[in-house]
Order: sequence, then structure tokens, then C-alpha cells
Amino acid sequence: MDNKESNAGEGSKAVEILAKLLRHKDPEALDAIEQTALGKKQPMSPIAEVGELHLTKPPTTSKTDLFVDCPNLGCTVAIAVVSAGSGGGNQIERRKVDFYREDQGFSERLIHLLKLFTGTIPPSRASREEYCEDADLEKGYAYIRDLNPANKAALMRELRVVRKVMLDKALLGRGNLVRCDDRKCRPDRVELIAFYDKRKSRGEAWTYCNPDEVLGAILSSDVKPADRGGRQIQLGYGMTLKRYGGSLRKGDDSIRDLLQLQIQPRKVLNESTNWSEFNRLWISETADTVKEAPSKQSEAAARGLKAETTLIDRINQRDSACEWIVEETCDTRGYGDFMARKPNNREKPDVVIFNGSNPHAKSPGISLKTFKPKVGFGQANRGTVDTYARDLKMPANVADTLRAFATVTDDQDRTLLDEAPTEEQLAVVGFFTQFQRQIVAHVLSGKSDAVLKADWMMFHEAEEGNWEENVGSKKHWHLYPMVKVIDCCCSLKPRISKKGSLDVGLGLTLQRKGGDSGRSTANDLQFKISPKKIMKALEAS
Repeated sequence: MDNKESNAGEGSKAVEILAKLLRHKDPEALDAIEQTALGKKQPMSPIAEVGELHLTKPPTTSKTDLFVDCPNLGCTVAIAVVSAGSGGGNQIERRKVDFYREDQGFSERLIHLLKLFTGTIPPSRASREEYCEDADLEKGYAYIRDLNPANKAALMRELRVVRKVMLDKALLGRGNLVRCDDRKCRPDRVELIAFYDKRKSRGEAWTYCNPDEVLGAILSSDVKPADRGGRQIQLGYGMTLKRYGGSLRKGDDSIRDLLQLQIQPRKVLNESTNWSEFNRLWISETADTVKEAPSKQSEAAARGLKAETTLIDRINQRDSACEWIVEETCDTRGYGDFMARKPNNREKPDVVIFNGSNPHAKSPGISLKTFKPKVGFGQANRGTVDTYARDLKMPANVADTLRAFATVTDDQDRTLLDEAPTEEQLAVVGFFTQFQRQIVAHVLSGKSDAVLKADWMMFHEAEEGNWEENVGSKKHWHLYPMVKVIDCCCSLKPRISKKGSLDVGLGLTLQRKGGDSGRSTANDLQFKISPKKIMKALEAS
């Protein structure tokens, strides 16, 4: 995925470093391989240990940089390496405009506009009306700002239609068979992305990401003219579409009018989700799946809502498997007169247990978090910076730092917490340390002055296909007093993570939301919770 010519040497070094890590059984790399393999298997199918690995390289023109054959797991994992060095971006694809007509069915209108943009159709051969009145056309091609308003709007509109498929193929490959150095043919379709940041220490340099999450991060920003005078096109967050303008050798101009896609690795990584932290099981195997599948966060939200309504129905139907939940939360024996209901949208609990014969009595609330056994994180709370600043009574300087952290500017940039001035970092960590318990309680249990709060935390372990059969099962449904969960989270002091976000406590992090197709809600803050980390700590205490 690095520039296969100008950056070929640096890209090859990064691939060799990854291969060495795999040969030496690096735990994080092996975990990413195992979870990728698990995602390729059918739900509930057994998974073996990773075991011995066989590494094979494809041709340098492939999107895949390394194939990892895993005999014990019965599959092959295709890895793309994206390295971030001192430069601003890496080339991921460079093609003639006409290539996209057959490859992706670009319309003739879009082909024409891209040819104006790249200079494939030079101004001398085009109508002057194609450009704006003050266009500088002496250079032999058009910046976005040089096109007339109708052409500019049409180009943005057409690119919005095609960019998802275009980016999917450019990043993850087209699935065509490639002959590797062991003479075997394998499909060139990336299943794991390994980011390598050469600025970081050896132990923190590598991050492994689900390709769907990376693609989603890029698509979180709209198509629009890039800054720097409106010369290029921002095709998504950290992704630029531009005229190549270069050459293979001095004096050669045969490829200068090619269309080039360029990625800014650090920007994309900062909006992507670390494989070891979230969504390990969900991997798209084909471009069709990427085009048609809803967001994985939406799937998780829908499953969570269904879990809540199913639990409420089972309790109200007096299902014996759920009786212990009422007994524990209400300190009673059997169901008695207790029922369950869904609170209104402004109340923190997901399920409320109430006494049908005494509706005015205090009703315990349960916060229900649905997760898969291998999934690291799920959303705990989200809101605007201004809302959190008001509710948590943040000092103005802390709120300003978090606003810069969460808000993407017009030039598609934001200030990660580890990039903020030292005094601002200290102020943020100091505030969250001083008021850690109040903040964690606000996030997990609800506002301090709320009438109805979440008194209990229930982690619902869901497997595809059969989770509804296990509703209420103590093996899959784990109930804890919220005060113990809060104590657990506060056992680890706040700190800024290596990705520039904030670890609020054990199993609880603060991040920019992102996503939402570039809407303003992408600039919200969100707290994410790790059920596995918290349950493991509670079981050990």
C-alpha cells in the first residue's frame, strides 16, 4: 500500500519487520492473526491455537503485502502494511482515468470531469466554458478551483456515489489471484491492516486494524475540495485524490496525467479502531459485503436493543432462567410482584425492575451492555463536548483541549491529546484524576441528580445465532452492583494513551466518536467500555 516505486524500499523494510515479528511469535501480531482467522470461520466453529505460520510474499503490485498461511487454523490471512514515516502521505493507487470506466463503471460524465482535472483532456482541447472565468490554465490541467461551478458540483456529487467502492478496491484489493513467491496463487483481498509508525518506539510502533473499520474511518468525512487553495480533492478523512504529475525518469511525461489516491496514515489510524480493542470478529470478506452491510456499530446497537426487550419480556413472562436477576437486584425471593419495563430515552438504565403493587417504591435500574466474547470495547456514553463540559463542570482550558481533540477542522485535522501542549495534557489528566469517580459514575450510572440511575451493570455475552436461547443464563449474563464496577474502573488512574486518546480508568476510554458519514455528531466525545477487562478484574478481586 506504500508507493511501490518511490517508497518501495521503506515499504519493504516495514514488511520485513512485520515478518520478523510473526516469526518470533509477537503476542499482539499473533492475536491479530488469530482474530482475523476467527472472523473468517462460521459462527460457533471451533478455533485452534495459531501454531506454526508460513509467510509468503505476493507481487509488489498487489494490495496485499504478506500472506500468512495458518495450517492449524485452516486458512490464510492477507495483510497490508501501511507505514507512516516523516512524509505526509503514501500512494495507494495510480491509474489512468479510463481504467475506472471498466473497473468500476464510472459514468462518462465523471470520466470527462476527471480527465479535465488530470489534464488527460488539456485546456487547449476543452471548451473554455468548462472552467471558471479566472482559471489558471497555463499549467495544462485544472485544479478543482479552476472548474466552473456546475462542473465542480457535478464532480463532487459523482465522486460521492462511487468513492466507497473506489476506496474499497484501492485499499483492500479486487480479489484477483496473484502468483506468490512460493508459486501458489492466492486472492489479493486484504483481511488485516498493519500500521507501522516509524516515529514510535519498537513496542508501540505497530497497530492492527480491521479493514472495514479503516474504510469506515475514511468515509467519516465528506468529499470536498481539499485545502491548500482548492487544488486537490479530499475523498475522505486522510485520503486525497489528485493528479499524479510525476514521471518514471527525467524528461518522461507519459504518466503525469494519471489519477492518484494518496493516504495519510496517521490521520487514518487515529480515526480507526485498534483490532485488539474492538470489533475483532466482524470482517468483510468481499467487496459486495462492504457495499451492502450496515455499520457494525449499528448492528451492535440493534442487537443490544433486542437484548433489552427480550430480557424485559422474559421477566414479565416469569421465565425461570431470569428469576435470579430480580432476586439479586430487588433483594427478594422469587418474582413476587416485580415486573420489568423500558425507561424513557432520557433515563440512564436500559431495564428497570419495579414493584407492580407499589409503583412509588424505589426501582433498581440495570445498564445492559451486549458484547461478543472476543470483542474488546462497546459504547458506554456519548455526547457533545459542550454537554460534558457543562455536566462535569470542566474548567474552560480542559474543555478547549477536548474540543480541539474531538473536532475535525476544515483541513481535516484535529489535535490528539498527546499532540497538545504539555500544560494542556497535564490539565486534562489532572481534572480526570481529581474527579475520576464522579466522572465514571456519571458515564456508567447517570447524572448525580437523576431520579432514576443505573444501580447494576449487566454484561450480556452474545454469540451469533443462539444468544436468545441463553437469556438469563448465568454462564452468559453477568450481573454486578454498579458501585463495584465503578470501583474497578477507578483502580487505574487516568492517562493519555499511545493513540492520543484518554484512558479514563480500567476498561474505560474517552475517544472522538467519528463516523456518522461526516455529520457534526462525528465530533462528539464517546466513552467506550471493555466488559472483558472489567469482568476479569472483578473476578480476581
